[in-house]
Amino acid sequence: MESFRLFLDDFSDAATNMALDETLLQEQCKKDSIPSIRLYRWKPPALSVGYLQRIRDEVDLDICRKLGIDYVRRLTGGKAVLHDDELTYSIIIPSSHKKMEGIGVVDSYRTISKALVRSLQLCGIMCEIAPKIVPSQARMGSKICFETPSTYEVMAGNKKIIGSAQTRDKGVILQHGSVPIDWDTEKMLDVMGIPIKGRKVYRERFNEKATSISKELGHRIEFEDLIHCFVKGFEDTFKVDLIPSEYTKDEKNIASNLATEKYASDNWNLRK
Repeated sequence: MESFRLFLDDFSDAATNMALDETLLQEQCKKDSIPSIRLYRWKPPALSVGYLQRIRDEVDLDICRKLGIDYVRRLTGGKAVLHDDELTYSIIIPSSHKKMEGIGVVDSYRTISKALVRSLQLCGIMCEIAPKIVPSQARMGSKICFETPSTYEVMAGNKKIIGSAQTRDKGVILQHGSVPIDWDTEKMLDVMGIPIKGRKVYRERFNEKATSISKELGHRIEFEDLIHCFVKGFEDTFKVDLIPSEYTKDEKNIASNLATEKYASDNWNLRK
């Protein structure tokens, strides 16, 4: 059976997490290495914005600093996400890999979403892949990832439960996504700069559109059990063995440089 690399990285800061994802993308582009899957967490909590977002328009940076929340610009597109009480996944794989159901962006989203659905089902959550979204159905004005529907999104009870984003380089896919265990809705609205006066509408709209693992299960899940479900979910869907791996010396050096020189830098994070 084919093997993928598996990285169980636990907590890292925002710059390190984004640097490690990009490092694995760069290494996959440079050589014919096997695909990688990372499962990781964030400490301190962090707000990530999409590559094309105008961070000053989307985020209250003063509140982020006051609350001790990191902020970082992702290499991928999409909307802003508060990474706090969650599991984050990433997968780095060539778009032409035989395990993918076609080389298109929509094809890859569908393939990866099948693994995410299987993972959540193993946790005991009833969920499914949303149908294709036409542009008129999307809430284009929203700046919050979990309020914005996408084609082949993972849904539980008609609510978004995983928010994912993707980029490609030299035929290699980097897709990562947030799997919320629970939400601190007020903290999210704080860092998004939503005025107190208008929050009731935002709060109600968000709760109509988004859900979490704890809400769907009715209780918290042990993090180790959640990891086990996601490892098994990806193995079952891709029909591979996920082999626990360590970063090479070169990968550690690349990630360290990217974290310091790029993802911790205002030249990158505030560039738009």
